[in-house]
Formats: sequence, structure tokens, C-alpha cells
Amino acid sequence: MPVITVQGIKDTDSLGVIAPHEHIFVDIRNQFTPFHETTRNTISGQKVSIENLDVLSRNPYAVKDNLVLENIYLAEKELLEFKMAGGDTLVEATSRGIGRDPEQLRKISRLTGLNIIAGCGYYTQDTHPADMDKKTVDEIKDEMVSEIKNGIPWTGVRAGVIGELGTSDIIYPNEKKVLTAGAKAHTETGAGIIVHIYPWAPNGLETIDILTAGGADVKKININHVDVEIDIEYIKKIGDSGAFFEFDNFGKEYFIDSRYRGFSGGVFARDIERVKALKELIDSGYLSNILITCDVCLKTLLHAYGGWGYDHILTYILPMMKDEGITDDQIDIIIKENPKRFLNIDRSWTNIT
Repeated sequence: MPVITVQGIKDTDSLGVIAPHEHIFVDIRNQFTPFHETTRNTISGQKVSIENLDVLSRNPYAVKDNLVLENIYLAEKELLEFKMAGGDTLVEATSRGIGRDPEQLRKISRLTGLNIIAGCGYYTQDTHPADMDKKTVDEIKDEMVSEIKNGIPWTGVRAGVIGELGTSDIIYPNEKKVLTAGAKAHTETGAGIIVHIYPWAPNGLETIDILTAGGADVKKININHVDVEIDIEYIKKIGDSGAFFEFDNFGKEYFIDSRYRGFSGGVFARDIERVKALKELIDSGYLSNILITCDVCLKTLLHAYGGWGYDHILTYILPMMKDEGITDDQIDIIIKENPKRFLNIDRSWTNIT
């Protein structure tokens, strides 16, 4: 089966170990959460440094600079760590309005030798363009289809997935419009759909209903961020629908003071809790629904700023999974076979060439 990378079409059998949701270039300053006290608020305008890592280790949204990734030279160094750890392919899920840079993605793919798959569509409503109210479902759908078939405007780089499409604490009308457009774009292209679910609102099932009502194949839907506050029964319901669910916050173990939460609606689970949940889900029959990745989107998640990097799962989480009784064969399914099934584009029912 084929997949569309930033350097052209490749066969899914060449993808190897896949990180199905990361960000190399991104700007999520829409999630910035200032402190209320004037004395602490000065931190928000600082560059990320050793002097404010204590604050950022608890609240990563408190410093604007932490919410932007834009340095291609640093990106190359960080991605080579992923490659040296055994990684082969990375899905770059940055969509319109949050710093997407297709030409730089193609350049970084050439520099590192990694397969990189670009996204398309729109994120949460607070990042939408000013004219989003006027855009129709078909207009948005046509944008996505064109970026997959013909390339992202003025770049020649084709998107290979739909998303990361965004939903907020509630699904706003324009977000629903984007989801419906994404479903229709999927039916025309076969591309999988990545959906950002607000981590502290269980909107995954509602999102699946919207997408399938628009014609999407539920087996090509990827519901994100189910591992921030882990609700096993909710996750199982997503799996029962046939969709993928994604554990994508490995390396994020934040405890944000309730007075400063802003974007954040709660605390984050710890990595060991995520791994134990994966083991329970595997034992309950959901192995084929599982995707795992780190969703690197903050400077402090990079090695250069004291984080675990894009290689965190390969270097640290896989051994933890084995310690919890997850087998090598099960791990191969999770990091190779499941993302391949999500990413492949079936030419038998599309006109992708």
C-alpha cells in the first residue's frame, strides 16, 4: 500500500518504526497561560532557560517561548536521536494556523533520511482564520483534497494525512465543519484522519459520530490524547467503535496548579500509568487499536532543553513496556503495523496517482 511523504509516494512496507503524531515546526501560543501575579508574570516573556525550567516542569504553557518550535538546525539534531534509536518515519501533524512549514519538512527529511508525512486541515477554533465562518464544508474539503493530491500551495509538498484537526473543550460549530470536511476529504483520498481531542473533555465518541456521519471509515480515524487523564472505559468505547486511540503524551508528567490552568483543564498522568493502561487494554483485546507517540510540541520536550526527545518511546518507554509484560511481538504491532494501517492509502478506491 502507498503512503504520501514530503518527498513523494513510498510503500508502507518501507516505513519501519513509526512515530504517528509529532511536531517538528509548530506554534501553539494559543495555549499560553499567564500567571496572575505581576511578580511571576515576567517569567512568561522569558526565553526557555535553566532559570525557568522549574516553572516549566510543572506548567509548560506559562512561557510563550516554550510553545514554539522553529529551529531547523536543532530539529535536525533532535531527529537524528530518534533515527539512532531505531526510528524510521515520523508523522508531522502540524496543520494550518499553528506554524506548519512544508518546505522545511522536506528539507529536514532530506537532511536526516527520515520519512516525514505532513498534515493538512485546521486545528482548534482559536487558531482558525478570520474568514472561517464564511467557509463552507466543501470549500474546506477541497483545500484538504488539493493539498493531498496536488500539494500544499507554493511548495509542491503533498500532505499524507488529514489533520491534526482540532476540537476544544466543546466542539464548536466551525470545528464540526472542519471535521465534516475532513471526513469528506478522506472519502476522496483515503487519507487517515488525526483528531486533537481536548485532553480533559471526553469528546472522542462525539467526534467519531461526526466523522462517520460525513462518510469517514472509522478504521481510519485516530483519536488523540486519551492518556492525559486516563479513563479506561472511555478508551475501550473508542476501541469498540473500530477507531484508533492514541497514547501521545509520553514524557509529559505535569501537575499544573489549579489557579494557573488556563488551557490545561487538569493534571497529566505519569508514564508508568500510561504503560500499565496499555497493558490492560492489550489484555482486554484492543491491541489493534493502539498508537503510541510523544506529540513533541514544546521546547522543554527536546533534549536540548532537558527533555526526553523524539526518541523517548524507543529509548525509555519500550523497556518499561517489556517490564510490564508487553511482548516484543505486541510492541512491533504497536510501533509498526498499526500506524502502517492508519497511514496507507488504498488506491483501489481513490484516484491518487
